[in-house]
This record gives sequence, structure tokens and C-alpha cells, in this order.
Amino acid sequence: TFFIFADNIKVSMEYNIELLKKGDEHVFEQIVHSYWKRLNKFAQIYVRDNEIAKELVQDTFLSLWHKRDNLDNNTKLIPYLMVILRNKCINHLKLTKIETMSIDEIDTETIYKKANLHVLEDDASTILEAEDLHRVIESTIDSLPEKTKTIFRLSRIENLSNKEIAERMNLSVKTIEFHITKSLQHLRIHLAKDYFILFILLYH
Repeated sequence: TFFIFADNIKVSMEYNIELLKKGDEHVFEQIVHSYWKRLNKFAQIYVRDNEIAKELVQDTFLSLWHKRDNLDNNTKLIPYLMVILRNKCINHLKLTKIETMSIDEIDTETIYKKANLHVLEDDASTILEAEDLHRVIESTIDSLPEKTKTIFRLSRIENLSNKEIAERMNLSVKTIEFHITKSLQHLRIHLAKDYFILFILLYH
């Protein structure tokens, strides 16, 4: 059974982690409503199966709910959720690979690894990895040339259209498009593959 979203939920991109930690179900529903599609798209990239992707995304939100007491009030939710989901996708792929192996192919080490896959979901390491993800992406954005960085932030963070950015900066739309393309090329080169996929989903 998957989450059912109420149509009247008002979605906000800023959530009160403290309320979530106290068990506020409305805040939790807002988070699920806001991030479901983005996380589901990410899971599909990994497992290439729509139903499995949905199950893994649901498990990710359930992990958030069950482990909410361990969150820091400054935790950035989307990197945190994506790290959990990525680990769940990796676990699924590893388990699937094991299940398709013959008995002769499964050695003691493989069984040991299968039994200990849960270590990938350790709360402290997940939070640290989420913080590292955010730091790496922000650092890579900051390394862009000043004008390119400004245009990129207006586009991907303030969600302005190319035309709006062109008018604000007194530049042509073609120039804006050039700088955005340049930004994405730079980020693709300087971010690891997993981080670039996460970046695309964070700043879609």
C-alpha cells in the first residue's frame, strides 16, 4: 500500500524538522507529497522497474518516519532522503543479484555481505553523507565563473525563466542559455556520476 496524498495539502519547501521529530503527521505528509515524484524518478534510474522503485521510495519515507528522532534540526531533507534511497536501491540490486545466483556461486563472503547490508543505512553515516553531498554540490557551483554562477543560481535555485534572467541581467536569452549549458557541463565533469544524478534531481 502506497501513501495517499490529500489534494488540499499546502506544500512548502521549508519544513520544521522539530515538528517532524515530535511526530507531526501533517509535516510528514507534506514532505512525502513534495518529494515523492523526485525520489521515484531517481529510484527508476537505478532499478529500472517502476513497481520496485515505488516500493523503495515508500521504504525510504518509512525510514525517515521511524528514524525521525535521530535527525538534526539543520538536516537538509532532500540530500538525506536521496542518500537513504540510493542505499536501498544498491541493496536491492545486490540482493537481486544474489537471488539469481546458483547455490555453488554463493560463497560465505557473499552471504556475510548479504546479512550485513543494513550497515549502509546507519543514521550517523547517512546524515554525514547527505551533508557531504550538499557541501560538494554547493562547492562545485561556487567554483563556476561569477557571471555563470549568478545565472545558474537564478535559473535553478530562484527558478527564473531564461527570459526573466536575460531581462534582469540585460543580456540576450541566447547568452543565458550558453551560460546554463556551460554550468551543466562543468558540473558533469566535476561531480561523480552519482552526485551529478542527484544534482539534476535537486536542481531540476
